[in-house]
Amino acid sequence: MPKDAHTHEWTHPPYDDQDGAPILGDRLFTVACAAVLLLGDQWGAAAGPGGRTGHLRTNHTVFTIGVCEAGGIFLRNDNEGDVRHLPHVDANSSPDDIAEAVAAHVGDLY
Repeated sequence: MPKDAHTHEWTHPPYDDQDGAPILGDRLFTVACAAVLLLGDQWGAAAGPGGRTGHLRTNHTVFTIGVCEAGGIFLRNDNEGDVRHLPHVDANSSPDDIAEAVAAHVGDLY
């Protein structure tokens, strides 16, 4: 199947096809950094353990960006525990597309 301009080779979890181990990388940190550019300078970004998640922080609230087992992207308010699976993006979406989805939906989790 040919890739369109919005398809990105994901080198991040859920898992490596050869040995079933998580693939380490920094894609979700890249997503978090891109989301900060969209959300404003009151936000900060950080990489999660082993590069397996990305994190956003503002006003003492931390959000986690991750990939679920089905390959979908989720955004979680770590203080409240509320989770939203982001529509229209998945583990093969570009970091910029995921960042736009994060910026569009982070306000729903307050």
